[in-house]
Amino acid sequence: MKNLINKYTYLLALLLVVISISSCTTSATESQLIETLPASQFLNQTYGTAVNQDYDIYLPANRTTSTPVIVMLHGGFWTVGDKEEMNSFVTSAQQKLSDFAIVNTNYRLATVGNNQFPTQLDDIDTLLNTLASKVGDNQISQNYYFIGVSAGGNLALMYAYTRSVNNNIKAVVNIVGPTNLTDPAYTQSIDPNIQDIAAIILGDTYANNPTLYQNVSPLRFVNSSVPPTAQFFGGLDNLIPLSQGNDLKDALDTAGVTNEYTLYSNEGHGWIGANLTDTENKIANFFNSLK
Repeated sequence: MKNLINKYTYLLALLLVVISISSCTTSATESQLIETLPASQFLNQTYGTAVNQDYDIYLPANRTTSTPVIVMLHGGFWTVGDKEEMNSFVTSAQQKLSDFAIVNTNYRLATVGNNQFPTQLDDIDTLLNTLASKVGDNQISQNYYFIGVSAGGNLALMYAYTRSVNNNIKAVVNIVGPTNLTDPAYTQSIDPNIQDIAAIILGDTYANNPTLYQNVSPLRFVNSSVPPTAQFFGGLDNLIPLSQGNDLKDALDTAGVTNEYTLYSNEGHGWIGANLTDTENKIANFFNSLK
């Protein structure tokens, strides 16, 4: 009987050793698989069935479910534009932020009576929900860093300030985007194009519905919990008055929010060359400091 017990004890111990070795081998194999994931990209992926509900995603090599994600939003007065306009920023981010995944997205564009605000914020919601459903397949995190240009800058700020879930938006960059649509520079502008665009995206005039214009102004939503923010403006921009960036910076400073502000005095509504390189470098440093 004693020999039989010893035999079973030996077999049980041997089985435990085999299981342990198998587990270690599997774990090592999975770890090796994650470490050797190649860089890949998937273009024109859909997150909805409507026109412009599509995105490009660029996945870095050796990514894991801790890999942060940059979300890029193009400009175009909320009424025109395409994600292809952000391709130069994609290339820059791949070089300077090589351990980030990049999502370059379209969103539904406003027309008279259609896709008016906040349709675009709803699209960003749907996009992030789609990405969340694929974190295992893509091997990325749900930590997002936003970059928006012009109207895209406004959307990036609005989403980061009003719809961040569990602080999952870690930083936001606004490049020449409006921050306050109730600014007299807009509401009292004699330029009919400005008034027409505002009426298209919002569906009413400021005189009829000032609250509507407040609700699309990131400045109104600043508090101590909004994400760290970097801004870039041109001193000669005829679309975005300097008050837009200055007022938001003052509000962020007052609220104690980490923020950076860069003004290129001799630039307009966008720039190239050395100043663009400077912008890209500052964005990279800003994001890296907040990982």
